[in-house]
Formats: sequence, structure tokens, C-alpha cells
Amino acid sequence: MEDIIRIAEQFNIEKIIKLSEYGKGRINETFLVETVSTPGERDNPKRYILQKLHRIINYDVLKDIGIITNFLEKKGFITPKLISTHKGELGAFSGRDIWRMLTFIPGTTFEKVINRDMAEDAASLFGRFHSALTDLNYEFLHTIPNFHNTDAIIERLKNVSLRYKGTHKYTSLFPLSERVLIEYARVDKSFLKLPDRIIHGDPKINNVRFDEKGGRATSLLDLDTLGKNKIIIDIGDAVRSWCFYVDGSDEEKVQFNLEIFDSMMSGYQSTAFFMTEAEIESIPQGVELMILELSARYIMDAFEESYFKLDPGKFPTLYEQNKTKAIYQIYQYDDFQMKRKNIDQIIEAYS
Repeated sequence: MEDIIRIAEQFNIEKIIKLSEYGKGRINETFLVETVSTPGERDNPKRYILQKLHRIINYDVLKDIGIITNFLEKKGFITPKLISTHKGELGAFSGRDIWRMLTFIPGTTFEKVINRDMAEDAASLFGRFHSALTDLNYEFLHTIPNFHNTDAIIERLKNVSLRYKGTHKYTSLFPLSERVLIEYARVDKSFLKLPDRIIHGDPKINNVRFDEKGGRATSLLDLDTLGKNKIIIDIGDAVRSWCFYVDGSDEEKVQFNLEIFDSMMSGYQSTAFFMTEAEIESIPQGVELMILELSARYIMDAFEESYFKLDPGKFPTLYEQNKTKAIYQIYQYDDFQMKRKNIDQIIEAYS
């Protein structure tokens, strides 16, 4: 930790009294930094978030985050803000690694299924977030290659699968890969006509910060994936993250929660006044896209074992971890299709 403390000391913060690992992020390495201005404040430290960015992310992301968070703050949003270094830079370098310091947003986050009130409030926050950014004309400096470019991701899945042909991985993963390719070919591509808007890019439920009681959504975290895309990408990925739960310990019994979905639509529609009828009607396509896209990404990383961080408490290797997660996504897709009639009825009620 001493090397990390030396990095943290490069930023404009108070005296560091404690630094510890924080959160369960799959990409960046995250630490909680506790500081004081005077010795008498040790019982009430000021907190910050220090992160080492994944190498797929470059320095320009900090410039983008600075612009967006300043814009949101002026509109009354609670948002993490970047802390500059003593040299006035947005981040610190250590070899090839980029580090950043952010203000800490107090509250709590959740990893799994949430209740209807929380879903409605979190969706309302996302609606306000999207609405606030509709009048910002900004060209992003940082882009992750082919991020949420589902066509390109599917094409890469084909190439990666062929590269491993003849291996034990190919024998095991090819049926999953083929299933994703078949289902993606069936997805209605009319969403491509929708306008591009500024989106969060990774609206998992654990990127929503709730207040200490867990009842009110206060802020959105993890802004590395900000960019322009179809709004149904954000909504579809949020639905994928928030609405599915496992019945017991058997992942084959994955369930899509229609009540949570209905609450999400209610909350989002109450604040996302910019939404067109075509965008609302395309939401199920967004869900399908995000499930299949994430399935493809998990399958590719099961082959390559190079992107997602290993959870050693659950899996022995990245291969086993990502194969399991890909299978789980396909179970999600199947249950979503089984409930499509009910889903369409909910969409129709809000269009």
C-alpha cells in the first residue's frame, strides 16, 4: 500500500490517515482514501476515491468526465468530481498506469435485485440525467473501441471463435457462440434509425448511489463509459441489470421481474421528457441487444482470459467465470422472450 499512498499524495487532498481497497469493480482498481486537516479530525475523516484505470481507458476520459460533471453540477446534480494533482493535472501517472482521485459520494450501493420503490427512484434519476444532457453539445475525446457497437462485437465473436478452432475451449464454447449469433440475427435492427444521445454507458445497479437508508437514488457513479449512442442502450442495459434475479441457487431458474420493469418505466417516464414514441417502443430491442452483447463479451473473454477481473472466491479461472456468466446471460435472454407479451404491454402503457 505504500506505493499507492505515494500516488494518492500527489493529489490536492488533506493528510492521509488510511487507505483501503474499496468496492467490487470488475475493471478499475479502487481504493478509499481517508484524510484529515488537523489531528483533531481523525474521528471524522474526509473521504475520497482513488482509482487505477484499466489500460483500455486513456487520459482523455478525465477531460470528458470533467466537462460532464461540471455541466451536471450546474444543473443541481450530485456527482463525483475530479480532484486535480499538485501540478494541476486531472490524473497522476505511474509507469503506464493512470490514477485519478474523485470526491466521495456518501451512501450505499447494491449488487443485486432491488425493490420497486428503489427501481422507480433510480430510473427517475437516470431520466433526469439523460434529460439534463440533451442540451449539451459535446464531442467526446475518449472512446473505447467498439464500445456498445454490437455489430462489431458480434463480428469479433465470430473471429475469436474461429481462432480457437480445434481446442477444448472451442468445443465447449462454440454452442454458446452459435446461439448468440443466431439470436442476434433475429433482433429487429430498426433501432439504428433512432437519434444518438449522451448516455452513461454502464447503468448497472451498483453504479447507482443511494442514500444511507437505501431508499433514494442520489448519484450515478463510474463515468468512464460516457458517450453518444442510442438511448435504448442505456435503458436496455439497466433493465438487464436490475430486472433479473435467480430463484434459489439454480441459475437455470433465472426470472425477469415484470413488477420491477414496470416501476422502472414509471420512474424513467416521469423525468425523461425528451423520449420519442419510437424510442419507447424500441426498449425491448435494447434489452435484447445488451443481453446478447454481454453474452458475446463473456464468451470472448472465456476464450482469451484477458479483460474481466477474476473473482477467485467463486471461480478458479477466467475461463470458467466467463463461460458461466455467458450461460447465465442466455438464460436471461430466454426468460425475457418468454415474457415478451407482458413486457410489450407494459411498454405500450407508457408510449
